[in-house]
Amino acid sequence: MVDEYDMRRQYMMSRLKNIRNISVVEPEGAFYFLVDTSVMQMSSTNIAEKLLSRYKVAAVPGVAFGNDKSIRFSYATSLDIIKNGLDRFEEFCMSH
Repeated sequence: MVDEYDMRRQYMMSRLKNIRNISVVEPEGAFYFLVDTSVMQMSSTNIAEKLLSRYKVAAVPGVAFGNDKSIRFSYATSLDIIKNGLDRFEEFCMSH
């Protein structure tokens, strides 16, 4: 499982760092990414709500972790779900 999670982490990192309007730092031990969305100038709650309602992508608002300019994505799911979710997230980012 360690190798599987590492592969998912690497995949998400490569995808996220190529999406416009965001920045991300590679996690060093957790199963999630904290994605900086400050360029979008929306609250993390607003972004998470739009992602869920319009794009069917679940993200946790960063305000829950003390940073209202970020959202959190987990990679503790299948690679297919990660790929589909990142495709939709990229579409969202391109429209904002």
